[in-house]
Amino acid sequence: MNKALIAELLKVRKRWMPYVLFILLLIGAAVIVWLFGYVGWTDEEDPEFKQNNLRSFLLPWSIPALLDTGQFWGTAMFVSILTASTVATEYSWGTVRQALMRGQTRSQYLTVKLLCLTIVCSVALLLVFAVGVAFSVGATAAADLPITLDVPGGPSVPEIGLMVLRAAMGMLPYGLLAFCLTVVGRSTALGFGGTIGYMFGEGILVAILGEIGGIAEQVRPFVIGHNVSSLVAANRIGSLDYNSIAPRELPIASELPDVWVATLVLAVWCVAFLAIAFAVFRRRDVGT
Repeated sequence: MNKALIAELLKVRKRWMPYVLFILLLIGAAVIVWLFGYVGWTDEEDPEFKQNNLRSFLLPWSIPALLDTGQFWGTAMFVSILTASTVATEYSWGTVRQALMRGQTRSQYLTVKLLCLTIVCSVALLLVFAVGVAFSVGATAAADLPITLDVPGGPSVPEIGLMVLRAAMGMLPYGLLAFCLTVVGRSTALGFGGTIGYMFGEGILVAILGEIGGIAEQVRPFVIGHNVSSLVAANRIGSLDYNSIAPRELPIASELPDVWVATLVLAVWCVAFLAIAFAVFRRRDVGT
């Protein structure tokens, strides 16, 4: 298992796609902190908008802004694309059968893929977050403002770790959806396109269900995006707004499920996607 995991990591390391996606995420972090934050703060005259721009680059408010944006676009641009591409290319290259012939069981093969993707995505996204925080420190210093976490409702260092974990949990079901769709369809387009389509489509679905009410409203608490919003809202510092380039309204915790309930619902979705992927792959003919 260890040798297979090392081999998978080496394969991913030699691909150009992770590096391109990583650079795009770094650009996104720079846009949030410097363009929407610092530049917007210096150019804006309206006091309300100026405060929103300030909280996009000033610590600790920049942290939920980065995590909110990273949860959506990190999933859409990095996790889903890398997952779909890494899994589907094994079919197009005809290397799945060769891997199984070398003694790996089907469950081990998929497990190694998942572990590799988890490691690569975690390292890349944590590095982007760290760079985003460094951008925030630089922008705060450039604005001649105090660099501190000691603000009303501000997080401690351990609480920042918890905020990162919440954002990661908000990425996990979408990443496993991409994994499941790719395994079932053996297609990069299906894995990536299906995940992106669901990420955008579920927001529209939730809004429609909210307007319909009645029985439709009872379905809303089980939708992935509704529960992800609960985790994102838990990262918010007080009720203060911040700039985010995630295409959704800033969530308010009081309007969403309890964080632990949301985590449980998302965990059920994750288990379901894993079960489908493993069940299909274990029964599939991989002769070609």
